Amino acid sequence: HLVLSTLHTNDAPSAITRLMELGIPPYLIRATVLGIMAQRLARTLCPGCKEPAEVDEQAWHSLVRPWKAPPPKQIFQPVGCLDCRNTGYLGRAGVYEILKLSDNLTRRITEKCELEELRVQAYKEGMKSLRLSGAQKVAVGDTTIEEILRVTPESQR
Repeated sequence: HLVLSTLHTNDAPSAITRLMELGIPPYLIRATVLGIMAQRLARTLCPGCKEPAEVDEQAWHSLVRPWKAPPPKQIFQPVGCLDCRNTGYLGRAGVYEILKLSDNLTRRITEKCELEELRVQAYKEGMKSLRLSGAQKVAVGDTTIEEILRVTPESQR
């Protein structure tokens, strides 16, 4: 059987400790959870009126921290037109953080497991944070740095 469920947490690794707070024993989490996805919806720029903007390097680095992703050559900013009701945004797109439970991560799920330890291991194994996922959408011109900062929690590392 495959079960999909919703759980309110700040990020994917937090779902593990949240399940334990809800009374799910660690052995059951280890045996049944295959992966966890955290998601947020970010407003997308209106294609009819968005315009190029200067990259604020300080804002970019706060978005991608602790990773050292170089800023894009060009980003866009909202302007506003009739199509978007002068908001500069039209529609939404998902920003995702996917945690695949490897053997290494599964072994760390114990009664005394620390969230930060799980998070660090997940990053070591290639999990991208919600903000890093959002930075990719900024780099291709789909949304703004400010929008991603608004809808995602600060990177916990």
